[in-house]
Amino acid sequence: MATNLTHFEIFGLEPTFELDRNALAARYRELQREFHPDKYASKSEREQLLAIQMAAQINEAHTVLRDPVQRAAYLLKLAGVEVPPEQTTADTEFLMQQMLLRERLEEVREQPDPASALEELAVEVQGLFHNEQKQFAEVFDAGKLVEAEGSLRKQQFLVKLQSQIEELEADLFGDY
Repeated sequence: MATNLTHFEIFGLEPTFELDRNALAARYRELQREFHPDKYASKSEREQLLAIQMAAQINEAHTVLRDPVQRAAYLLKLAGVEVPPEQTTADTEFLMQQMLLRERLEEVREQPDPASALEELAVEVQGLFHNEQKQFAEVFDAGKLVEAEGSLRKQQFLVKLQSQIEELEADLFGDY
């Protein structure tokens, strides 16, 4: 296997946002078995080094492709669009929505039933994230890279909010 393949090529997948996660996982296991460094223990030092490099490349590709936000950023990178993580979205309507969602998150502790309030918020944010993933797939497949970049930025916001929801849940109700 060549070491200059894209993440998609490593797994024999088309470079598209929508992918079969089960096929990705199955191919990952196959590649792990094929390039596991232990299989190369009796080989030359060069072959051992190549196996280690391939195993690392396979692991990195799997990590990127299984995560929708990383996969979207990678697709944009392959298309020549670098998306610095520190930049924000210019969509004021989306930003206002984010402010309102964060206010609701901050107010969860004061709700009569914090568990229900947090669950409701989590479901809403998950729905927004799912819709944004669909939006990214549509605009990216249509070659609308500027819109795809905007969609990726929104996904990044939503993932951060999901993380904050999970942190509050762990804080309020413990890890379970």
